[in-house]
Amino acid sequence: METMDRIKRLADFYLELMDLEKDKPFLEFTVSFDSEQMQQWSQGQAALAIAPPEIEAAGVFTHFYSVAKACQRWQVGPKPVTEEFLKGLEELSQGQREELIVSLFRVKGKNFKVPEEIKAPSGLLEFIAANAFKPLLKKYGDMVLSQVKISNWRKGYCPICGDQPTLAKLTGKDGHRELYCERCEMNWHFERLGCPYCEEEGASEASFIAIDENKQYRVYLCDKCKRYLKTVDERECGEVDLLCEDLATTALDEIAQAEGYQRGNHKDYCFSGVITR
Repeated sequence: METMDRIKRLADFYLELMDLEKDKPFLEFTVSFDSEQMQQWSQGQAALAIAPPEIEAAGVFTHFYSVAKACQRWQVGPKPVTEEFLKGLEELSQGQREELIVSLFRVKGKNFKVPEEIKAPSGLLEFIAANAFKPLLKKYGDMVLSQVKISNWRKGYCPICGDQPTLAKLTGKDGHRELYCERCEMNWHFERLGCPYCEEEGASEASFIAIDENKQYRVYLCDKCKRYLKTVDERECGEVDLLCEDLATTALDEIAQAEGYQRGNHKDYCFSGVITR
């Protein structure tokens, strides 16, 4: 019952986010790759690292604050959103607000600065940012895809934002594997065998957990890095929304973690596994 309550609250949270994302002026921007940036992307650098969009930080902060309020309302996130935390955001100067947004809108591996006025527990700012930036990154991804050939990308990390995949699906008549990034909702092709997290090519296809009554689901395991990847077989169930599938398969997370494996894109703010109680 507790698990179902958590899933419902997270679902209600995402429904509110969809309403908050409508007609946002900060989504107005353009992206254009030059020949050097195209070359960098083809060599394996994520688009966000080489051609970040010029974001309107003040507008993004307003949306960021609204998402923080939604986290408080639905009690989602790695830690509760407190009134003290919201007050700290409200009291930031315009310059501090912009610095916070620009710092959080970062590529993996780059540090960000947190104003001392904000009393934020580990992972909370990142969780809010990941949800607040999603509509921006989705639009950015669409712009990037109009300029590059996504079929040429074979890396284990997202070609748009550089994050690690959240889930995977087996699709098409041949059952090829596509990885999915929850941060920007991008899909891309990856080899059927092998671990996208540690790039271990010798991982056996037989190394997975399957559930007889739900043949569309399986969990691929990597014994080298001890991480797992939930996977949906669309040949069994038809086309799916992977964000919804992630919410619907929390039981698979529990099974894999009980066996000693860690979620592949593990972060303090991992979307489906952090619901405050």
